[in-house]
Amino acid sequence: MDSPLLSPAKARQAAIQAKDWAYVNSWLSRQYAPNPVPTFERNEDTLRTLLALAAANDTADEEAALLHQAREQAVQGFKAREETEDKQKKEILDELEYCLDDKGGQDLDDLAKSAAALGALDVEAAHLGQAVVDLTKEEFGVQDQLDKVAMLHDYLQRELEALRRQLDELRSDPAYEVPADLPAKTVEWTKGTKVLAAKVNEYQERVAALKRNQSKGPTLGEVLAEEEDVKKLMDNVKSLEHRLQLFQNLPTDAPGARAKYRELLEELNELTQERDSKLDQSRREI
Repeated sequence: MDSPLLSPAKARQAAIQAKDWAYVNSWLSRQYAPNPVPTFERNEDTLRTLLALAAANDTADEEAALLHQAREQAVQGFKAREETEDKQKKEILDELEYCLDDKGGQDLDDLAKSAAALGALDVEAAHLGQAVVDLTKEEFGVQDQLDKVAMLHDYLQRELEALRRQLDELRSDPAYEVPADLPAKTVEWTKGTKVLAAKVNEYQERVAALKRNQSKGPTLGEVLAEEEDVKKLMDNVKSLEHRLQLFQNLPTDAPGARAKYRELLEELNELTQERDSKLDQSRREI
């Protein structure tokens, strides 16, 4: 009695359930494509839940499709209206241009050229006036930059002239000439410094020995005389060291002095090139 073949009601229910499962399977296949549908328990509760979910999903898809279609229609309508308005504007402008006389046409061309030159968005008097103000401000800014470049040029020119005068002084002033006997004097002063330094150490040791043996040593007058000699020797050493220090940075031969002169001349040329490069860069930036 329970077989579907014997019960028409159960047969209809089984057919409806099979149709529902076919719908659910088709929907699940679309959702999981290209992957296979996962395995799950198939019962009436699962079928009801999946049917409700599939119906809600299809409804949402239909609403989205309708919304997209409505948007497309609205966009097409806006485009059509814009094309119509552009056509009407063109017809009006053509008619207006046709009605203008020669002077009016020339004035219109001048106005359009002025707006284009000023970079204005339209030809309203307020916008054109603001564009003129902006252009004037820009002109003053450029002029200020030019003035600064001119000041920099003058400063560099003065520095260059000062360097040239110093170089001429180095060339002509005998005080900067290297003496021919400088190497011999340097050797002599070096030897003298070493000898005097050795004598200073000797006298210092003698003074220290005298201090240790005051009861056995010479008189106070002799010690004072020895100290005066030591002071004189130390002064001589300091004088020689000072004279050596004055010639420390100078070359020890005439070719070396000429090389030093060439280095100064190359430094002057480099400063001149640096000045010209900065001036060219400033002009390009302007």
